[in-house]
Amino acid sequence: MERERSFGRMVWISMLVLFLEAVTVVILVAFHGQTQESPSAGVNSLGVALQLFLAIPGALAGAVVSLLLVLPAVRLSEALGRRVTGREAWWWVPVVVAAGCAPLGVLAALTGVLGPFEAVGTWCAATVLLSVAALFTRVARKGLFGRILLRGSLAVLSTGALGLMALGFGLVDPYAPPVVSHASMVGDWTDGNGGTLTLSEDGGAVASAVGDPAYDAEDTEGMERCTGRGAWSYDRGEGPWGQTVEVTVPECGWQPWEVLGSESRVTLYHYVGDPDSWVLYTLTKAHG
Repeated sequence: MERERSFGRMVWISMLVLFLEAVTVVILVAFHGQTQESPSAGVNSLGVALQLFLAIPGALAGAVVSLLLVLPAVRLSEALGRRVTGREAWWWVPVVVAAGCAPLGVLAALTGVLGPFEAVGTWCAATVLLSVAALFTRVARKGLFGRILLRGSLAVLSTGALGLMALGFGLVDPYAPPVVSHASMVGDWTDGNGGTLTLSEDGGAVASAVGDPAYDAEDTEGMERCTGRGAWSYDRGEGPWGQTVEVTVPECGWQPWEVLGSESRVTLYHYVGDPDSWVLYTLTKAHG
């Protein structure tokens, strides 16, 4: 096998498998994001295209992962197989990968980077992804690269097509903000941290210590807060994503609030600072 399995071929096959896995994960995450409450859930094809574009430089990371993790896992699994059982066996690969990833998961949990369940989930995912790459690398025969490229590309395209079909035919419901009205907006709104906004039936608005997320703010803690009286109006826009609530209070420099949440828990939100940071300041309607 060693004569047929050159070092270069092993690296290329490992990089290819890791790249195909990364693109598949990006597609799955993007489609999953369409079902989750998020301002970005409505950005469909553009969001997927951008994430796929970012996956391209991931090929360079794949080379690093191949050299530092995948190939050593293959070599170590073969050495352990020969030493313990007297022969090489494929099932040593996931054992070695799982053992190698375990300390990283424990470290992430102990340092608070990930919660316990997140750490276990990440460990399992890393074990599966790296094991698959290592198993293909282990049998890096001549011609295998082309077969993986062809069949892997078909699998990736099929994953994307199935996701589009699931969304298109209603098998999976994409997230959309609740459709609200002027009447349903009337009431008290709170940020859960002392800030309240009262919207009256007659179009009056009263703000009390409500956050004013300026562009240069970095998080909700760094916002200025404003208090004052003014007016408000609701614009239904074009569909659920186009709804806005414009609140004009002289002391507050707000842009129109946008709608998020669910039918039972409507939320108004602003971006905090740069919209690319994806940090939201939200107001939730108080009940009772």
